[in-house]
Amino acid sequence: MSTSGLIDFLRGLADRPELLDRLKDKPKSEVIAAAGGTFTEEEFNSFVWDLEERLAKSRGEAFDAEFSLWHLLWGQYYLEFLVHDLVPTLDRERQL
Repeated sequence: MSTSGLIDFLRGLADRPELLDRLKDKPKSEVIAAAGGTFTEEEFNSFVWDLEERLAKSRGEAFDAEFSLWHLLWGQYYLEFLVHDLVPTLDRERQL
């Protein structure tokens, strides 16, 4: 799996708001296709889940329904959460 390819893709979406807007409500298969198919759905799921768990751990929180960052999902699509919240937070905490 190219984790760097997935991270680069998510970071790139932050610089291409028109593409993020077009993809934000699309099925995961279309998002992966827009990335050039450089990772599979299973790889995406596994890697993103790991990032979410690492972020919770670094914040000293349990990765459960009470995780404090889940409130960020309200009012936005999951892809927007990944691009605007998860990846930048981990970048700031130097975990990516």
